[in-house]
Amino acid sequence: MAGLTSSGVGSGLDVKGIVDALVQADITPTKNRLDKQEASITTQLSALGQIKSALSNLQTSMIKLSNINQFYALKSSVSDTSILSASVNNDASAGQYQIEVQTIATKQNLASSSYINSSSTVGNGSITIDFGTYSNSNTVFTANPDKQSVTINVAPGQDSLSAIRDAINNSGSGVQANIVKDSSGYRLTLSSPETGQSLAMRISVIDNDGTNNNSTGLSALAFDPTIGNNSLIQTTVAKDSQVSINGLLLTQSSNQLKNAIEGVTIDLKKAQPGTLVDLTIANNDSQLTNAVNEFIKQYNDTMTTINSLTSYNAETKKGGTLQADSGVRTLKLNLSKILGEPVAKSGSTVLTLADIGIKTNKQGLLEMDSDKFNTAVTNNYDAIAALFAKTATATDTNIRIKSVGNGVKTGLYNLVINSFVPGTSLSGTIGGVNATSSDGLTLKGTSSFQGLSVEVLAGSTGARGQIEITDGLAVKLNNLLTNYLGDTGDLSTKTEQLNGRLGDIDSQRAQLTTKASTLSNRYTKQFTALDALLVKMQSTSDFLTQQLANLPQLTANRG
Repeated sequence: MAGLTSSGVGSGLDVKGIVDALVQADITPTKNRLDKQEASITTQLSALGQIKSALSNLQTSMIKLSNINQFYALKSSVSDTSILSASVNNDASAGQYQIEVQTIATKQNLASSSYINSSSTVGNGSITIDFGTYSNSNTVFTANPDKQSVTINVAPGQDSLSAIRDAINNSGSGVQANIVKDSSGYRLTLSSPETGQSLAMRISVIDNDGTNNNSTGLSALAFDPTIGNNSLIQTTVAKDSQVSINGLLLTQSSNQLKNAIEGVTIDLKKAQPGTLVDLTIANNDSQLTNAVNEFIKQYNDTMTTINSLTSYNAETKKGGTLQADSGVRTLKLNLSKILGEPVAKSGSTVLTLADIGIKTNKQGLLEMDSDKFNTAVTNNYDAIAALFAKTATATDTNIRIKSVGNGVKTGLYNLVINSFVPGTSLSGTIGGVNATSSDGLTLKGTSSFQGLSVEVLAGSTGARGQIEITDGLAVKLNNLLTNYLGDTGDLSTKTEQLNGRLGDIDSQRAQLTTKASTLSNRYTKQFTALDALLVKMQSTSDFLTQQLANLPQLTANRG
């Protein structure tokens, strides 16, 4: 006992160091196990996040390819955009047209005589503006029944040039009044509400000076060429546009021609008689090609990500983070399976990706034969659309599909027309479900056929054949991705399970902390008691040593 030494207090026993060592020896194996589990789960969550991100990007490209109404739109091109421009919607059809813009529609513009300034007094009374058409060399005015006349009262003190301008602009007539300064002074200008000869203005006044047809007072703002009252000067005549489309002459009040060619809007910019402008409505090949290339890129990125996370490296003898995850392996198989399946489209010459030059290599990645793909785009554009998108096809040639909703299920459905008065009334059923019409031409599906609409071009009532609904590859793939990425999808479920395990680890760590505290308290009590015992033993040892040291002296004294 004499050799017992320590840097601690009491007996010198390092109670804290011993307790800490014992506690760590007890909890370290469990702590290391939990740390290892947490690292593994965190790595798996990161890997699943990579897959979800890749699938999300892939789904974005699928949405573009799956909606035939939004993506497979036609495009328009014009040989001279200084004369006109054109745009198309889903009702358009491919075709070529020659257009001659003979005149463009204009507004009528009138101008007053000059005044010293905008505050100059014109005169008071009332102004009445009628809208209509001048004919027979401006000797006849025919009122426009669709445009009401307007009367503007001009009170004394409110009869300056600027006040009359403001009163006209606030009249609700649509006439635009302005004040323009030229070399002779200030003039009031008036513009008809819209273009077209049927909106020419006839302006009559009641002048409080007693004379309504001279050039002074409020009469200076009158315009009625049918009676020779032209106090206002006509600077621009109201005209309709005149356009020849493939030799057919069209006259309209506007410079925007809607559905002169079905599904096409033509905006006229200037007249150029004798010049034929070529308008071409064609398939948007470049948009389709770009979308397919984007799909291939995103698909390959997704498969590359999955391959790297599930593969096994024979050299390093290490597997990917998700090598043992059967769910991810199933995902990979499902992706490959869908792309290899033919689309069940009656009579189509394009049923698989291979038919348009897209094949899968040994690594499961897609490769495109550009020549074969471009040939398919040129010759089978509609078939490519059906390969990717949800499509509807009618067996009756006088039934045209206008749209098909994403929720309509695949299958063959009977179309029955119950009544048909073109442009007046139309009723029928699709797949036995009542369909409605608001224009007497287009039948719209309801319930499970919501989003499906068909146009009846001609024909009688009764059975009108069938409508075939087909899901293309993009639709199928998009549905698969939705199942995986949704809140209740496989990836979300797996992520939730892993996060739950992390929560369990946190709970076990909390329990381990409690255990460490309990062990520390227990060991501290035990070794504190031992320390006290050692102190007592040390004291006894010191006493005995002292007594033994005195033994020789006692013996000598006895001798």
